[in-house]
Amino acid sequence: MKKITINDVAQEAGVSKTTISRFLNHNYGNMSKETKARIKEVIERLDYRPSKQAQALKSKHSYLIGVVVADISNMYSSLLLKGIGEILEKNGYQMIIMDAGNSINREKELLQRLLDQSVEGIILQPSSRQSKQYEFIKKSNIPLLLVDRQTEPEEWSSVLTNNVDATKEVVKKALQKGYEDFFVLSEPITNVSTRELRSQTVIQSVLKARKQGQVIEVNSKEELENAIATILLKPQKKLLFASNGRVLMDSLAILINQKINMPDTIGITGFDDWSLTELVGPGITSIEQPSQKIGAIAAEKLLNVLRNKSDDVAEIIVPSTIRWRKSV
Repeated sequence: MKKITINDVAQEAGVSKTTISRFLNHNYGNMSKETKARIKEVIERLDYRPSKQAQALKSKHSYLIGVVVADISNMYSSLLLKGIGEILEKNGYQMIIMDAGNSINREKELLQRLLDQSVEGIILQPSSRQSKQYEFIKKSNIPLLLVDRQTEPEEWSSVLTNNVDATKEVVKKALQKGYEDFFVLSEPITNVSTRELRSQTVIQSVLKARKQGQVIEVNSKEELENAIATILLKPQKKLLFASNGRVLMDSLAILINQKINMPDTIGITGFDDWSLTELVGPGITSIEQPSQKIGAIAAEKLLNVLRNKSDDVAEIIVPSTIRWRKSV
């Protein structure tokens, strides 16, 4: 079967090759609706598939965006990638997904690999808190946008949720309900700004109210189970605050398997990356992160930088939603 070329499409549509190229690159200019519709119909009828490599050579654009997440097995990452991908696809860009596996060294290797593939921009969920870790990207003149976490000092724009305000609001309500002993359960905090912010906010809020607070870092489900067993022995009215969706779901599984009554025996809340807490037990009060929306806004922001060739450093906050249920 003969391979359909851009010449075939142009001839069938009654326009020039240049017009077809402009259409494929979403550079419509003064192109009429009728012309766009005709070209679209011809491309679909002839099943024309333009060569991305050829387009990149002619336009000096790769139409590739690199996306590096800290841990692709996390539900947060899945929804984030969905949001990014939908926006990029609508704008003619492709996404190269990389999983750093929570390793700073692996992350650097992956970022360098993306630069070698001539990506036009990078969206990164950073594994390091240090901005100097990413200076080599700046030297390559490739736009970088951070999601979920920020680095220090702030050198790149970021898209985050309102970690501090949402955490304060939930703790305030818990204090009003008489909780006296607060336990933050978190995966390792080092290098992850969001976990540190959430943990610090809980502890500062409860100490200000002259109550007790403790941060417990866990590396495995076994450590989490042991931590919860110890907490259950505490005599005062106590609350578990999970720093992310994975810890929240694992904690709930432990409490439900042990038939622990919530909230009579212990209260539980935290950040929910899964939007599943309404289906669990008595209904779990949680802070639902708009993960997919964060991804979409990040993609739009990066594309705007690419179009305008300028990037004023900005922190874009996408508010989470607090779901008040019966676990607190």
